Amino acid sequence: MPRPATNKRERLTAAAILMARESGLESATIAAIAGAADVPAGSVYYYFKTKDDVAAAVAEGIATLLADARESLDAPDDRAALTGFLRSYLEDAAGTVAYGTLLSTAATVGGADAHRETLGWLTSRFAGLGFTDGAARARALHLLAGVEGGGALAHALGDAEPLEREVAHLERWVANAGG
Repeated sequence: MPRPATNKRERLTAAAILMARESGLESATIAAIAGAADVPAGSVYYYFKTKDDVAAAVAEGIATLLADARESLDAPDDRAALTGFLRSYLEDAAGTVAYGTLLSTAATVGGADAHRETLGWLTSRFAGLGFTDGAARARALHLLAGVEGGGALAHALGDAEPLEREVAHLERWVANAGG
């Protein structure tokens, strides 16, 4: 069976993201990452010299995945974009219950950029609803803390209900938001 058409670095990064999410990057070996990516273990060092390089690639890869997801939500209607963002958490509810959110995985490898970029995007959507800069940021922080907290609780309990309830609550809150 032929390998996927993606390049080795992309395959290695995708495998490392999956392993970081499933069991934590600290427990993943270079050989396991290489095996999951269908790349010879010896060639991993061409792309990643150290485990810190792998962690940086995981953080960057997650930031890219989330940026692509946000881009697909961008619309002239900021309220619809915010609602789409919330619903994206429900689309990954099974993964969140099993492994935590993608942002929580990014945090475990030092990926604060993904959080900052997400927060910036949310802030701009609230600003688009007419909120001042400070109020838009406060609302963005509230929304992100709420949905990430719901995700953390869903993961801890092994049950999607906390995430589902928080998304439903935040959807109503966004529907009634106006600056």
